[in-house]
Amino acid sequence: INLQIAKRHLREALVYNSNTGKEFLTLALPNENEGFELRNAFFKGCIAPKGITFIRGSKVLPDEIHVFEGMMDYLSAVSYQKDQQFEGDAIILNSVICLPQAYPYIKNYSYKSIRAWLDNDTIGDKTTTLLRKFSIENGLGCISMTQFYAGHKDVNAWHMHRRGLVPASK
Repeated sequence: INLQIAKRHLREALVYNSNTGKEFLTLALPNENEGFELRNAFFKGCIAPKGITFIRGSKVLPDEIHVFEGMMDYLSAVSYQKDQQFEGDAIILNSVICLPQAYPYIKNYSYKSIRAWLDNDTIGDKTTTLLRKFSIENGLGCISMTQFYAGHKDVNAWHMHRRGLVPASK
């Protein structure tokens, strides 16, 4: 992940585990509910409340919104962008169970289409189907972006493979 992109979106959090009495550092992504999504090499969790993360794109009143399952997928896709930012806005679900929280951010705005950057698995497919249903009900298009990272579990796995960090896998 490009360091400037990481600095733009992430914070460093020192987390204390009251069960073990140990502290550890994580990357922290703020969400819209004033919680944080936490990641490091050994831990994936959140400081409640759980919620989506909304990120403005570079274009005012953009035509599209990008929807990602997790923070590393978003950071991987943005790292691949020439300008290191999408023109359209983005929503990181931080968990597919947060999909309903995304709907009010998408509904009745300037968007004409949703670009779904979801995992190449059953849950990703189901979530894309729900986004397509929502988009039809609201007069939007919905484009699955999985063709860009076909053969990989998700955007981050594709990005890591492109960078020579891991072998291809699905």
